[in-house]
Amino acid sequence: MKKKLAILMLATIIFSQSVLAIEDSSKKKSFFNIFKRTKTQKQIKVQNEQNDIVKLPKFRKKVSKVEEIKLPPVRQGKRPPIETLSVMTIEDCVDYALNHNPNLNVSKERVDAAKSGIGQQRANYAPKLTGRVNYNHSDIDTKYQSTNSDSAGFNVGISEMIWDFGRTTAKINMSKYNTMSAYYDYEFGVLKVIYDVKINYYKVLQALANLDIYEQNVRIQTLNYERTKAMFDEGLKSKIDVVNAEVNLTDAKIQLVEGRNKLETALIALKNSMYFQEDTEFIVKNTENFGFLKADYKKKIESITTVKPAVDTVKTSPDGMIMLSSGIEHRDIIQNFEFKPLVLSKKEAVDEALNLRPDLKSNEMLAQVQEESLRAIKKEYMPAINGDVTWGYTKTEHNHNSPLQMGASIGVGSINPYGIHYRIKEGESYLDIAYHNINIAKSDIFWEVQKNYVDMRRLEREIPLINSKVKATLENFELADGRYSVGLNNYVELQDALANYNNSQLNFVEAVFEYNVARETLLKSMGVR
Repeated sequence: MKKKLAILMLATIIFSQSVLAIEDSSKKKSFFNIFKRTKTQKQIKVQNEQNDIVKLPKFRKKVSKVEEIKLPPVRQGKRPPIETLSVMTIEDCVDYALNHNPNLNVSKERVDAAKSGIGQQRANYAPKLTGRVNYNHSDIDTKYQSTNSDSAGFNVGISEMIWDFGRTTAKINMSKYNTMSAYYDYEFGVLKVIYDVKINYYKVLQALANLDIYEQNVRIQTLNYERTKAMFDEGLKSKIDVVNAEVNLTDAKIQLVEGRNKLETALIALKNSMYFQEDTEFIVKNTENFGFLKADYKKKIESITTVKPAVDTVKTSPDGMIMLSSGIEHRDIIQNFEFKPLVLSKKEAVDEALNLRPDLKSNEMLAQVQEESLRAIKKEYMPAINGDVTWGYTKTEHNHNSPLQMGASIGVGSINPYGIHYRIKEGESYLDIAYHNINIAKSDIFWEVQKNYVDMRRLEREIPLINSKVKATLENFELADGRYSVGLNNYVELQDALANYNNSQLNFVEAVFEYNVARETLLKSMGVR
């Protein structure tokens, strides 16, 4: 009766430890817990597994106190409807990139691989099965007699590590922190993908805005050539003015061709950053701070092949001369442009960055890995408690037996004190390195955010000034146009006024583009998507 009771108790212990190998290691290592588990607790456990919640035991650490780690599901993003696609906003492009970027898929697999390491370490609590089949034949020859015997049998057993005084627990925690580090690396990769797509999207908007300026310049130069030629026919202008007007018209057309090429290049770069795999074309749309009058761009990219005439909007002077400024149609690049600065202080930006940056969190998790690694090394001096149950059957020519054996053992195995001592020293050095890496990352983030903040604010102050300059150069061009039409100034003065107006528009578009880039750079350095 005592033998059966002992067998039952040992089997219960082994079963409880196998449960511990699957459940969270933060639970008390006692087989009596299995009788305390209620139906509600089972439901909570299933729900936690579905939500990828990983709980850690309480322990002291130097970086930050984390008693529970929640591993969020990997972001999948929103897939836009490709089959009906005609316009893609900047958010649509970002979502497409997050779904198709293969580098993010690699990062996802690294998270899954690191997560599998948790189960591998927990498996140390699981029972180990053994089995063996044997056959023996022996011959004994002496000078008195010769005998031989045959025996056959098999045995099976279960052995399990019951407790190793926290060594396995430390390794489980190492795997958990490694998983979180891999997840934050994935999040940092997401930030970089979002940043690249947005910058390339703004480059397309910039190319389209510049293309409007180039188209407008071709219309103006066309009107100028027609007007100068007509004035030459009337004997009011010299032949050199006609030649110069033709040269400037040709230069404007060349500039327009180059602008179209830049637009196509910008679109290719955008699609490349998105890993765009569809045969369909799409058009882009204004963003909050990149909204020029004609930049709604509800036209297919491939339809931009001709310059729209401006005959119906041509104005003439009292003498019947064509006015070049009428080609602008009072629809210059700054009309109805709205600018909304980012409401954020420098201190708020730095604090947000230190709280959100995934690469900083990854470094913190790596420091936790080194802490747990050092704890596991120090535990190598501790023994391990093991239990085992075996049963076998052996048959010989004369008899057979089937013994059942059970037992428990405690031991330290093979220990090299000098080796452990230097491994501890090594672990302490790696832990210090991890702490230094955290401080370096915080310092880099602190200065990076401030620099990006200052750059963004500088452009915020410049944009209204350049806006005023565009208005002034437009007024100057209109005055020069009027004076030229009545013969009060020469052709060079007119072209200088027109060049200043075009350059101020291009500079304004460039400033708006640089502002959006600076703003996205600041948000990326803050860890904001």
